[in-house]
Amino acid sequence: MKLSSGRLAAVSDSVKMPLPSYLIISILTIFAIGPQYFINLSYIMNQVIIQNGLDLSSNDLLLPSTLSNIAFALGVPLGPVFTRKWGLRSNYLLFVAIFFAGSVVNVFAGDSVSLTIGRTIQGLSAGCLFLTILPVSLKSFPNKIRNFFLLMVIIGLFGASAVGAIFGSVSLTVGAWRWLFILNIVSAALCLMVGFIGLPHGKEEHETQPVGKFNLFLLAALMLSLTVPLCNLVEKGFASLYVWPFLAVAGMLLVLFIIMDLKSPAPLVPFRTLKAPKPVSGTVMAIASHVCLILAIAGINGFLRNNLNLPYRYLVHFYIWFFVGIVVTAVLKTLLFDRLGAGILGLAGSLAVIYVSLQWRGMGPEISLNALYFQIALLGAGVSMVLVGGALGTALAGDIHQASMRSVTLHSIRNFAGAVVTPLLGWYLTRQNAVNYEEIRSRLGLFGGEAKSEIAGMTRGLINEGLPAAQAQSMASYELIVHTKRAAILGAYHHLFTIMACVGVIMLLASVGKIVTGKGRSLVQKEKRLMMPKPEPTDLAPSAIHFTK
Repeated sequence: MKLSSGRLAAVSDSVKMPLPSYLIISILTIFAIGPQYFINLSYIMNQVIIQNGLDLSSNDLLLPSTLSNIAFALGVPLGPVFTRKWGLRSNYLLFVAIFFAGSVVNVFAGDSVSLTIGRTIQGLSAGCLFLTILPVSLKSFPNKIRNFFLLMVIIGLFGASAVGAIFGSVSLTVGAWRWLFILNIVSAALCLMVGFIGLPHGKEEHETQPVGKFNLFLLAALMLSLTVPLCNLVEKGFASLYVWPFLAVAGMLLVLFIIMDLKSPAPLVPFRTLKAPKPVSGTVMAIASHVCLILAIAGINGFLRNNLNLPYRYLVHFYIWFFVGIVVTAVLKTLLFDRLGAGILGLAGSLAVIYVSLQWRGMGPEISLNALYFQIALLGAGVSMVLVGGALGTALAGDIHQASMRSVTLHSIRNFAGAVVTPLLGWYLTRQNAVNYEEIRSRLGLFGGEAKSEIAGMTRGLINEGLPAAQAQSMASYELIVHTKRAAILGAYHHLFTIMACVGVIMLLASVGKIVTGKGRSLVQKEKRLMMPKPEPTDLAPSAIHFTK
């Protein structure tokens, strides 16, 4: 869909809104896409109260988030297709209404089935909205202040994840979770109202080349084939018949989809647009930083709960500092992107991520909260610096007329990778925790004297505190088991942070590649001055012919 600057200006002028069009489109962008990121992080934080409130098992809690992520990944490449078919206004209002319906289902969810249905509806609709409104938002900013688009994207969208973690921590404090989905309803209602009033009614120009139906079928079949193995991986492992056969089918469908899309004149995911080194390096930056964020949130959140056992109010403080780091990056990125480019800024962000990863891979329960606050702020700054820089750098690398196609490819791959990595991460942590626990238990069993010595020392300490001998010995044995479990899961988190450091190195190398291939196009273009032609010399004196009769 091609929107002219005049049509974008009509967003505010036609309805006589006091706000300029870019602010209206920014509101429609933040409150349409941000709530999905918000609810993803808040759901991770408050799973305990959801589990207790709905009487669910741990495996039941994985289904809503896994299917929501898959649905979002499916919706990302479909959004531009629907927008070309129905137009911006109709497509936007339709999927915001669908997101509204999914949020209502979640508010009244009484079991895992209804919660899963609601989260899946939210994921699919938010995915379709992602590339429906985000490119329009970039175009709506006037050239002179187009760099402020970065401020909106980083704080409004990336920051929505941090805000979700903050509100999720608050929900743990108050012991309630449904009000978070009520916030989703409020945001969707706001988008419906502003979009209905502000989005233009006029017909947009549509592309005539339709997307192949077989490609649509392959993409849908691929996502459906992934639902079974990814939902069963954590509980059953790769050897299960519910996992590896479906993964094999999904792998074949993925290869077939890529082949067919490469041959298609109107591809769903235009992979051909990433064949040059410059967009490839930006794509790797964005995907690697997305994976790094998933690893970081899973690892540090588990460490805070299982090894530090912090009161919930400190979790709120912790994720406030995460948001602070994102805001700092938003300001720096807005001011420096056109001067330095995505590569140099990505290099700085990658170094910050590697530093935090190396610190975390050796940390223990003795670490101070102030150190953690600083590190999570640095992580938020680093990851957002690389992810947004890579995504925007890819869009602006090469022919500007193919910028939207490169964005579709990058974000489709990025969200697909995120949907697959999250269950793999849950399986890895579960497996590594079990391995570590058995190793510690076997060591204590082999050196029985060591275990007995620890229990004896703990028993004496408890007796000195006034406990009876039998109760003190029982409590000492229990504490030893608890310490063993905490040591096992801490070892799993250390392995995870080592992987995170390796991903940080990939981010670093991709940023160096971005530097080598050139800074690329700036957001704010220098306006060409129209030079007046030099006047030709004229003879102002009257010539003889003027006086000839």
